[in-house]
Amino acid sequence: MYKIISAEKFLWENINLDGKQVLEGGTSWGNTTRIIAKRIKENNWQTKLISVDVDDSHFDEIEKDIGPDFRELMLRKGDLSDLHFVDTESIDVVVCNYTLSSVNQFPLRAVRALKELYRVLKPKGQLLITEEMPIWSVDNSEYEYWSKRLRVIKSISNLKAMAQFNEMHPTDLKSTLEIIGFKEIQWNEFKEKINAEMATKFLDKRKQTLIKGKSDINNEKLTDGYVEVTEALVKEFENAKEFIAPGYIIKAIKYLR
Repeated sequence: MYKIISAEKFLWENINLDGKQVLEGGTSWGNTTRIIAKRIKENNWQTKLISVDVDDSHFDEIEKDIGPDFRELMLRKGDLSDLHFVDTESIDVVVCNYTLSSVNQFPLRAVRALKELYRVLKPKGQLLITEEMPIWSVDNSEYEYWSKRLRVIKSISNLKAMAQFNEMHPTDLKSTLEIIGFKEIQWNEFKEKINAEMATKFLDKRKQTLIKGKSDINNEKLTDGYVEVTEALVKEFENAKEFIAPGYIIKAIKYLR
């Protein structure tokens, strides 16, 4: 769904995965997993990967597609705030792309997850995080569709009392990493390309959730209004391939206190 277009060099600079054990936080459809596999093949690296996600529905497909590219691939269902199945100081590199905002659906859960990532990293282990910018921190006129879509999704989530993604500003995330103990923290803002078809499918999925639970809100006009706004947004981008959204990459290193 996401494709970095202006920070690829920054993300992978000084990252060597040969002979390393890597933890991926948030497998999802396997987009990042496949990017890691591609770099491993291009560089002829021998790499072990543990990829963790609360949803294991795509694991079989990922294992079939790219399992042989790794020295060892472990796909594990789990929560990043509880990595009891990963040994302390056993991981060389953590890659966490577009996952923390999802973990942060539950207040302070992201802090617990970051503490776990710190625990499993070896001394001098590297942490790479990619996230979307919070909607309130950017000029919406430059990212009009992204802004509209995100606001509708968040509004429907609130209306239905559903947990929702909570994006963190990089300066806040940097301060949290410092409190936990990470050092040499640096971040870079960039523009990303988002697959429009997949993005609108997610938007339509939220609309269907709203329609199915129409009776529990007891306000037909309110429900119909959100459905109308959602359908208009889906139609607006039904022939588009991608749209632009703001994101950032933050990198840090674990040093013992």
